[in-house]
Amino acid sequence: MDLKTCLYVGFALYTIFVIYVGFIGSKKIKGLSDFAVASESMGPISLGLAFAASFFSAATFLGYVGYAYAWGASALWIFLAIFGGSTLGFIVIAKGVRDSNTKIKALSLPDWLGEMYKSDFLRALVSIIVMIQMFYVAGQLSAGGTLLSGLLDIDYSTAVIAVTVVTIVYVTLGGLFADVYTSIGQTCLMMFAGVIVFLSGFFFFKGGITEVSTIIAARDPLLTAVINPKSLHMYSYATVFGVILIEFAFSGQPQLLTKILALKDPKDMKKMIWTWIVASFCCMLVIFGGLYMLALNPDLQQPDYAVVEYVRAYFHPIISTLLAVSIVAALMSTACWSAFGYDNLYC
Repeated sequence: MDLKTCLYVGFALYTIFVIYVGFIGSKKIKGLSDFAVASESMGPISLGLAFAASFFSAATFLGYVGYAYAWGASALWIFLAIFGGSTLGFIVIAKGVRDSNTKIKALSLPDWLGEMYKSDFLRALVSIIVMIQMFYVAGQLSAGGTLLSGLLDIDYSTAVIAVTVVTIVYVTLGGLFADVYTSIGQTCLMMFAGVIVFLSGFFFFKGGITEVSTIIAARDPLLTAVINPKSLHMYSYATVFGVILIEFAFSGQPQLLTKILALKDPKDMKKMIWTWIVASFCCMLVIFGGLYMLALNPDLQQPDYAVVEYVRAYFHPIISTLLAVSIVAALMSTACWSAFGYDNLYC
């Protein structure tokens, strides 16, 4: 079976999976609380994986890997920013929000802030801010369209519409139940992709990371420097700190807060956080794919496609398909709150 056939089969099976989960989730919905926060009935491991799925997006599997391909080892600061900064933000925000919600019983971020500070103005303001983030969601759907059109040789607009429709259908049907259950599968795929891409370097390069660094440094010593002054972001320690600070704040986004509100027992927050830590570490390993591809082929025209070209050129079609589906899962898991989040925005 050639790669294109494998890709069609893989994406078809993935589509069937998420829509099926949406139908299963729809049977569990009896009211608004079920739809928005699953009646605060979800376990810590499920929500930890769902938190990771909503957090990681096309930026991780395309953008961050592309950054590593374009600017070298300085991209590993992104690894630290997300794994360290976002985890710290999660720890700081999560416990207080979930504990306070035992009394507030909020169903969304605008609802929680409105009740917390007894302000309908704040509730409306935050709702507007959340809606503005539609541009971020549009970016995820656009990335999905670009990826599918490139891999399957179909029209870009058709690909964007397909990704959008599938995402809206399964989340609208099953609410947070569908979001969490599909996210478990999506996170497992992303963890698989990260680990496989990282370990592949030890098969393609006899000297492992050391050999990769030597090859890259021979082309440009700045590509293995701790700080690369030529890069767009990690060109100074001040900008590195800024990225870590941004990732710290990122963990308080609406779609992530919803996962925290759905936790059944606030005492299980530690388990949820540890699940996130393990999942995020595995997912972020995919960044090394950019360094590997840079060592193998430094002439790509589009750095964002480094991981796509890497798995397409150097992996078996079945493994390439699994990795491609993982990338789609990453962007859909983040974009799915566009359907879910706006449906319960004014709860």
